[in-house]
Amino acid sequence: MKDAPQQTAFYRQLGASIRTCRKRSNLSQEGLATLIGLTRTSLTNIENGRQHPPLHTLCEIVEKLKVDISELLPRPLAAAEAVDITAMVGNQLRGADELAFIKSGLGIKNRGSHGDTETQDSSDGGITTR
Repeated sequence: MKDAPQQTAFYRQLGASIRTCRKRSNLSQEGLATLIGLTRTSLTNIENGRQHPPLHTLCEIVEKLKVDISELLPRPLAAAEAVDITAMVGNQLRGADELAFIKSGLGIKNRGSHGDTETQDSSDGGITTR
């Protein structure tokens, strides 16, 4: 994602989703932070979109809140725009397993057998993978 305002909006929405799910689980910021090995301040910053959680932290949050990752990821950011999810997570991916995990959470299915571009129509969620 190259557009800084779009990236900022993404992380604010992600943080708001984390906060909503945390409250629904009746956990305080301190409680969830302890469960996932962060400080309360770090979790506060994530929930406010000021800190961008690495993929392994998102996986911990999903596990502890007992939610699907798709509940946390904002969509659509803009109805007419697709988000390149691989650009969002960039070098945080440690392998094909993590990309597959993200795709499964977003409901993206493999469509090509030779590394073809895979997309989800922006009207269905605005997610594009390459």
